[in-house]
Amino acid sequence: MAQDQLQKFFQEKKQKAQPAGVDWGVKRDAWIAAVSDLYRKIEDDYLKAAKADVDIERRDKVVTENQIGEYHVPDLVLCVGDEEVVFSPRGTNIVGARGRIDVEGERGDATIVWRGEDDWSIVVSRTPRLRLVELTADSLADLLKGIMRP
Repeated sequence: MAQDQLQKFFQEKKQKAQPAGVDWGVKRDAWIAAVSDLYRKIEDDYLKAAKADVDIERRDKVVTENQIGEYHVPDLVLCVGDEEVVFSPRGTNIVGARGRIDVEGERGDATIVWRGEDDWSIVVSRTPRLRLVELTADSLADLLKGIMRP
């Protein structure tokens, strides 16, 4: 009897975990396209004036997410002198956002979230309340100054 109850409990949990009507392939493809668009904007707009002083590289990586499975999405790597900053997509199944990219530097890390369309924001604080600032050339410069060596 206990096994039947446990099996029923697991089946109900499994059904609740799969939202009806979600096309995971479309969600994945939208995320990959948004990451590509962001990288293009960073390279062509935000770093336009500094492009001669930074080497920019994309490195393929594999991300695995529930419901979506495995897919390829690149990291964006900025090499300035002997220091690297890595923009690393973490996924699209994110609470409170449609996607997340971690930015890793030698002095710390930062988080950028995608809220849909061309709406990218930097996470300034998580507690006591989530606080975001729009991703712009100026806010990206502040982020990079905060996570890179002086």
